[in-house]
Amino acid sequence: MIRHLDNATSILASFLLFLTCGLTLADVVGRNIFSQPIPGATELTELALVGITFLIYPRLALRQQHIVIDLLDNFMPTFARRMQQVLTGALGAVLFGAIGWRLVTLAGRAMDYGDQTGYLKLPIYPAFYFMAVMSLITAAVFVATIVLAFTSDSSAFDYDDTQQNPGVE
Repeated sequence: MIRHLDNATSILASFLLFLTCGLTLADVVGRNIFSQPIPGATELTELALVGITFLIYPRLALRQQHIVIDLLDNFMPTFARRMQQVLTGALGAVLFGAIGWRLVTLAGRAMDYGDQTGYLKLPIYPAFYFMAVMSLITAAVFVATIVLAFTSDSSAFDYDDTQQNPGVE
C-alpha cells in the first residue's frame, strides 16, 4: 500500500515536472520567436512547483533521503544510529506538523479573503490546503520512521527501487 502511494506521488510529481518543462519551453519559444508569451505561464509554473515539491516530501521522509551530514555514521554503534533516526523523525514530525498547521490557517484566511493569483485570478487557497495536507502526511511519515527505527530490522523503510527497476536511482 505504501509503495503504491509512494509510486503514485512520484509519477504525479514527474508528470507535473514534464508539464512544467513543456510549458516553459512553449513560453520561451512564444516569447522569443513570436513575441507572444503564454499568458499566466509564470503563475502556472509556480503552482506546479508547489505540487512537485510537496508531493515528494513524504517520499523523502520515508526513504530518509533528506540532506544529511554523515561524517560519523560509520563510527557510530547501531544504538546511536537508531537514536539519530528517532531524533530526525521527531524533529521532522514536529516541523512538518507545525508547517501543516500554519498552512491550514493560511488557507482558511486566503479562502475568506478571496485571495487570487495576479494574472489568471486563480484562487490560491486550494494550493495552501494541498501543501497543508502533504505537510501533515509528511509529519505522519516521520512518526512512522520513529516506529520503524525500533523494529528489529532498522532498514525496513530503506527499500531499493533499483532491484525492481534497473537504472532508477
